[in-house]
Amino acid sequence: MMGILDLKRFTSLSNEQCEIILGVAKNLQVIADLSQADIFIDCLLEEDNASFVVAEAKPTNIASLYKKSMLGQIAYEEMEPGVLFSLKTGKPLFGSRGITEERGIMQQDIIPINDQHGETIAVLIKERDISQVVQNERNIEQLMKATNNEEKQRVFQAIVVQEIHHRVKNNLQVISSLLRLQMQRTHSEEVSEVFHDSISRISSMALVHDYLAQRGIEEADIKVLIQQISTLLVSSSIIPGQHITVSVEGESICCPSDKATAIALIINELVQNSIKHAFLLRNNGKIAINLRQRKQMVTITVTDDGCGIGNPFSIGDLSSLGLQLVDMLVEEKLQGVFSFPISEEGTKVSITFPIVTTEAN
Repeated sequence: MMGILDLKRFTSLSNEQCEIILGVAKNLQVIADLSQADIFIDCLLEEDNASFVVAEAKPTNIASLYKKSMLGQIAYEEMEPGVLFSLKTGKPLFGSRGITEERGIMQQDIIPINDQHGETIAVLIKERDISQVVQNERNIEQLMKATNNEEKQRVFQAIVVQEIHHRVKNNLQVISSLLRLQMQRTHSEEVSEVFHDSISRISSMALVHDYLAQRGIEEADIKVLIQQISTLLVSSSIIPGQHITVSVEGESICCPSDKATAIALIINELVQNSIKHAFLLRNNGKIAINLRQRKQMVTITVTDDGCGIGNPFSIGDLSSLGLQLVDMLVEEKLQGVFSFPISEEGTKVSITFPIVTTEAN
């Protein structure tokens, strides 16, 4: 989702310089989706000791590194030395590493934006999560240091698992990109919505494989995945002017990758359904997701404060593909039950299913 400040109001740049920055900003969303990274444009403050974000675009095909908008945020030199270096010297900077909000590892690439006289008026910044790359580097280093065959086999297996999930994630993202290109060619709102829903489902599956690829394991913390999916859906599905928040509460619950993928698809459908249908007559709303585990039984509840299932605008067609998909996944993949009591005030949907933890095995 792209945003930009009023350059004339917040900078002392000339009209010609503002037009150059605006020209670059028009392509930010394409750059963000193509590079699967957060993209920013920063300008230098008049005091010459800090920069501030004048434009941003978050990728729509993966989760952003940032939960909130960074527009207007000020960064001083000690916080963003690379940005200030590039703004002051006009030199690009590649491969700088830092820590993300989620304690992952981020790579920052910076290139200057110059005016017609060659003066640096802003910088274009790309930030992407490289936690997986760093983990692979550590795995290879550990493999080289391994002293016995059993340890080498264990590390090698972890690397193979990571690589498989990484390739699956990449293939899914390629499919999403192809569908997005097709969606841009249609003039039918109905067809466009079908493409959008398919892209959202594929992106949710890709998030699972991205999570597993970063860790080289076959179990996933579904609370973390649900948080990532919710962030992705809010950034890509909400119409301009709407303010809908999604909160995720409850316990961290780990489950095998096949169940995690099913849960990702289920949450994608339920949250997207609320965003589409629960708030048609309002510009704001809340969606709450709660996870609870009692011994081997897990319950996930999705609640919104919208118009309720009793209202024809609330949940759409109960025989829709999305809800059929949820029902099928809960029954066949999770061996659980799916319930949504009819209500005139808000919607509450629950899925309950058994899970066998690694410790129980």
